[in-house]
Amino acid sequence: MNDKNEICKNTDGCGASSELATRPVATFKPHYSSRYDEESWEVSVSLPGVRKPDLSVTVESEILEIAAKRFSSAPEEWKPLGDYPSELQYRLRLDVGPEVDPAGIVASLHDGILTLRLPLKDEVKPRSIEVT
Repeated sequence: MNDKNEICKNTDGCGASSELATRPVATFKPHYSSRYDEESWEVSVSLPGVRKPDLSVTVESEILEIAAKRFSSAPEEWKPLGDYPSELQYRLRLDVGPEVDPAGIVASLHDGILTLRLPLKDEVKPRSIEVT
């Protein structure tokens, strides 16, 4: 390994003529919490350091998938005290079931917390029935 955190295939310090094997990007399942009410399911996902352009939220076949990348870089004159990756990936897959209306999902990212509001379809919401 050289001072640029590159894994070398040979022992010459990763000079210009050596081949580099890039370090695989670590993928993590982010911490999340959820709560339900009569109208929707709300999910909060912790994605520290992730920017909106590096975030993808999709729903397909009742599976909600969140994929994100976090990039970090220190100034060249800094020497890290540990071995920190410059890129991390987050991936979370949740089964939302048939009761969620995928067309009404709303997402927001603020201070590293992704908040998703997944509305329930009208046919699964509780109803009050008038007795005559």
